[in-house]
Amino acid sequence: MEHFIRKNFPDAEKGRAVTETCIEKLVNRYGFNLGKTLLATSVCSDEIVNTATNFRSYLNRESPFQLGGLAGYPFAGLTGFQAFAAHIPDNGFAIIQYGPHIGVSKNGEVGKMHRAGQKADTSCCGALQASLKAFEKHQGTPADSELDYQLWKIENSLSTRRENIMAHDVPLVAATEVMFGIIRDRVNRLTEASGSAFEGIRVAFIGGVIINTDYNLPDWFDLRHFEVI
Repeated sequence: MEHFIRKNFPDAEKGRAVTETCIEKLVNRYGFNLGKTLLATSVCSDEIVNTATNFRSYLNRESPFQLGGLAGYPFAGLTGFQAFAAHIPDNGFAIIQYGPHIGVSKNGEVGKMHRAGQKADTSCCGALQASLKAFEKHQGTPADSELDYQLWKIENSLSTRRENIMAHDVPLVAATEVMFGIIRDRVNRLTEASGSAFEGIRVAFIGGVIINTDYNLPDWFDLRHFEVI
């Protein structure tokens, strides 16, 4: 497992260590007041993504503002970003954590992990794997744009890179990499489109790939983007 992580995500660290490093920078270098900081996440709906980092334990909030849906895409859109900005404490600060996730079991199986209370390993990230099946010949069918809108959007977003993804030794790794870029571009675009909503607010962007492992093992976080504006 760790060999695969180091090979494909060489800068990844244990998620809790990444959290501590980021928090230290935000407080000591950028003057964040954690008691007046609101966290938003654009990560997958999967419950296991919360085990990778622990930003919430440093903030005076029980849960983050959720911007993301399947695969971490910011489905909350412009309305969600503007609502998040409106909820930030007066003279406060904001953190936006974003990115896709991928599972790696203790046996090194990519796209799988053992969840608490289950006998068998299950998929992670299931949405990206469903997209890959739709890309394969005679496998799966395109998602329903009405009944399964989020998966439909993900498939369409990845489709322009379909050949490169499927040519990779591990297509799920390639899909995860492409998805990170898609999410980052969308987060940037939505922040810019929010106009004056974030005026006067110091915002930290923490982007990366979440690497989930079996429930009794630590998760990892491959930090790709750390910026304060």
